[in-house]
Amino acid sequence: MDKAGSIRLHEAPPESVLAQVGDLHSTDILILLFLILTLGMLTFVFLVWRNSKKPPEERRSNFALFLIALNVGFFATVLFFVYRVVVIGIKYLMSQ
Repeated sequence: MDKAGSIRLHEAPPESVLAQVGDLHSTDILILLFLILTLGMLTFVFLVWRNSKKPPEERRSNFALFLIALNVGFFATVLFFVYRVVVIGIKYLMSQ
């Protein structure tokens, strides 16, 4: 049984490569959750720290900071997975 991380691009047609990419991402759900939560928490801590230095009339609510941090974590995670798919596609094109 093949591991999701060891994709053999030279042995498969493009449809099979897409199936392997889907399998790769479905097995990386823990990485997805870890990245979103970790980057979100780090961003939230940074935003709260930076927000505490502002005068009271310019401060944002903690809920707004949480939503910003959650969006940053999600965006960084999407970039990570898009990067991985692009690398897989480039490897496939180089093997042709």
